[in-house]
Amino acid sequence: MTEYIVIFVFLSWYILALVVSETVGKKRKIGVEWSFFLSVILTPVLGYFISRFSSEKQISD
Repeated sequence: MTEYIVIFVFLSWYILALVVSETVGKKRKIGVEWSFFLSVILTPVLGYFISRFSSEKQISD
């Protein structure tokens, strides 16, 4: 039974890290890759806040 809990926690952590990196990291200077890396290493919540409060990308026309 504990194997299923570990698998569930790992998959949830991974999916939340993907969501944070694709939704928030894409619009920020930190980027998708660093946002995903920080979300996986720390937590998705901390990765969200770090990505959210990083500077925005400059859009050049």
